[in-house]
Amino acid sequence: LDKFHILQLFSRALNKTRINVMNRDKKNYNKLKKYWKLLLKDQTKLDYKNYKYHRCFKKHMCEVEILHYLIDLDSELKASYELYQYVQHCIKIKDFELLKKTLENKQNIVSSYMKTAIKTINKYINYVENTLKYDYNNGILEGINNKIKVIKRISFGYRSFYHFRNRIFITQNLAKIKTA
Repeated sequence: LDKFHILQLFSRALNKTRINVMNRDKKNYNKLKKYWKLLLKDQTKLDYKNYKYHRCFKKHMCEVEILHYLIDLDSELKASYELYQYVQHCIKIKDFELLKKTLENKQNIVSSYMKTAIKTINKYINYVENTLKYDYNNGILEGINNKIKVIKRISFGYRSFYHFRNRIFITQNLAKIKTA
């Protein structure tokens, strides 16, 4: 578990909640579909000042007004959005106790998808505590794995594992190319 995957778990749950509301509310379907990124955006990075014309609303609005309109459509969506923002904040400031308290308080009013995410986090609560306590993560390892997958994809398959392994070592600067 790392911070990225914890946030990913909750953002996917929020997205599923949004899609559920979107499918129930045909009148606001396009608005919920178009502005889904605003729900996932950090509250501190929302634009309060710049007004732009939005076709879906047929008027000038800023990001905050659009967001408030969207979360006011459904109480379950609003509670799920607030929980997502609290989790994001707790991870940002690395406060495990606040995260634990937040997850306990919000459990009954959020969507079923968020409840599942909360259950998952509670199951691995000790690992979450370590994640917030220490700065270690597996980002570098995942980057190396991604490079290996790209090499595998663009090479159309190596006949020799020896050559494939050497290509990986060369791209990672772990082996030098011998020149004659």
